[in-house]
Amino acid sequence: MHAPDLPETELSGPDIADAEVVVISDGRAGHVNQSVGVAEMLGFKDPEVMTLVRAHTSRWLGWLPVEMLFANYAKIAHEIGRMGPQVVVIGAGTQVSRVLRKLKRADPRLFTVCLMRPAGKPADYDVVAVPKHDNYKKQDNVVVTLGAANRITRDKLAQEADRWKKRLAPVTSPRLALLVGGTSKHGGFGRHAAQEMMLAVLEAARKKGLGLLVTTSRRTGEDATEAVATLLQKSGIKHHFWSPDDEAQRDNPYLAYLGLSDAVVVTAESVSMVCEAASSGRPVYLWGQPKKLPRKLRALYEGLMKQGRAKWWDGSLTLRPPAAGLMDTLMIAGFVRARWNKRMAGGR
Repeated sequence: MHAPDLPETELSGPDIADAEVVVISDGRAGHVNQSVGVAEMLGFKDPEVMTLVRAHTSRWLGWLPVEMLFANYAKIAHEIGRMGPQVVVIGAGTQVSRVLRKLKRADPRLFTVCLMRPAGKPADYDVVAVPKHDNYKKQDNVVVTLGAANRITRDKLAQEADRWKKRLAPVTSPRLALLVGGTSKHGGFGRHAAQEMMLAVLEAARKKGLGLLVTTSRRTGEDATEAVATLLQKSGIKHHFWSPDDEAQRDNPYLAYLGLSDAVVVTAESVSMVCEAASSGRPVYLWGQPKKLPRKLRALYEGLMKQGRAKWWDGSLTLRPPAAGLMDTLMIAGFVRARWNKRMAGGR
């Protein structure tokens, strides 16, 4: 995608990196990673994360006012109110956007950055960042990206690759990273689905002499994780396997996998993992059934394919590495900084 037209600004007033920052979280890892990724790209090395605690777990009560829906809303609002004078609040997701809107109305000095389609109007926030497939109305404070923000940067990948290179040296090069998601609102992913995927990837690895770097996620489930681990072990292919459920392996090699792989296969139900893989600059192969995915996810993946970053898995591994990784997080951070500078210069 082309970079958006950033607002013309005068560089006056405090830099945004000198402000205080708070990430509001709904507890969903993908949403937190987006928000923290933007904060880090803005120069905040250790952004504070405040996690909302639902007073009512039923999704049917999501319409309640935020002060009733979240048991700790008042405490969070109080803590943010004590900060200042310059505070940036970042959050992702519909319910989090409602909290940002409420905080902004109560305290207009806050600079609010909402990621993903928000509740209410764009004018309720200082910046709204949405992916193209959301078909959100474009306004001066809205930046449109292809995919989702994340924490992937070239420096992080290089650092983790260097830290892990000795431990992963036994894995044959070229290497294929396999990122395994799990059951989501877009469909199930059980033992049978995991076996089908693994058999296809293992066959390609044998034919092409590839080493495998394989990770499951917290959504993968015990049966599917066991299927992945068992087939890997029986394959005889050089590999490294990591699961978040393995208490014996707490050091997560996820970033090293992306940094040391030559290509990535990722289950297509996970927008976060797909966008992280695309941001790494590796060719991305999507595993799944396109017809079972929502239209907006298919639109995202079609956009990645038009840029030559991705294709549906067919075992061929024919994609060339793109010139650079997906830069959606950098695009959002640049837009946020421009809007901040305009505000500090007395603009709206």
